[in-house]
Amino acid sequence: MKTLLMSTALMAATSTVAVAETPKFMASADPLAIQASEFIGQQIYTTPSEVDAEGYEGLQQEWQKIGEVNDIVLSRDGNIQSVLVDIGGFLGIGERQIAVDMNVLQMVPDSATPEDSTDYFLVMQADVAEFETAPAYEHSGMSDFSDRAEQAVKTTSAALKNTADDLGNTAQGVAERVGEAISNTMDDVKEITAEVTSDWQDKGYEPIEGANLSAERLTGTPAYGIKDDWIGEVSDLVMSESGDISHAIIDVGGFLGIGETPVKLELSQVTVLQEVGGDALRVYVPMSSDKLKGIGAYES
Repeated sequence: MKTLLMSTALMAATSTVAVAETPKFMASADPLAIQASEFIGQQIYTTPSEVDAEGYEGLQQEWQKIGEVNDIVLSRDGNIQSVLVDIGGFLGIGERQIAVDMNVLQMVPDSATPEDSTDYFLVMQADVAEFETAPAYEHSGMSDFSDRAEQAVKTTSAALKNTADDLGNTAQGVAERVGEAISNTMDDVKEITAEVTSDWQDKGYEPIEGANLSAERLTGTPAYGIKDDWIGEVSDLVMSESGDISHAIIDVGGFLGIGETPVKLELSQVTVLQEVGGDALRVYVPMSSDKLKGIGAYES
């Protein structure tokens, strides 16, 4: 599957704005949604001219094919940071993998088939010379989630403590309320990290940074429920029209592919975990298998 950890200790420690509740699950596909399995493999074209977002009737003569999407790199908040492309045998350039920023790619409709909303071209404005000097993409190591969360808590609590100290001489009551806020914030952070960090660290897993997670790596990852039992596996990612990863598809239950129920979850409901000192991945969903099945089967 393709999922990201959306809820972090940093968000818990610093967020004070109430966010309106949104549906956590979807039982049907958005007509304009694009699944990762369909996005991967798309050809990318380049042109020195400005790209018309309104669309083109078929492939344009001046477009040059640079390669196809063979993977995507996700940020922690579920956005596609870049797409990975192997370029080689292209005007004499040696084969290597490059990362193309998603912000420079445009999904341009094919006006030759207006009735088909899934028929589009991936086009970017760039000169051929730019690809000759494009750096090879290097996969960096995963960040340590625990250290980042701990540092965020220390920074936030220190700032609140300083505020309380400044107000202490002139507003004792305010200082007391600030001190209470510090305590409550720390308790909230402990509750969040206890669920997805402490429990899973006891089992040899810990939450990981999402920036270096790829769709290919997450597909097929086993999913575990609220009872720490196996409930299924990640089968696909769903992308919005803007190119962001919005939902993950988990095939719940079944045996050898028979009787599985595909369920669509928001990324905020899923936590990606990695084996401590290893590469194995797991996905944690804070629900039981029966509750997930009760959502209804997702239809692509």
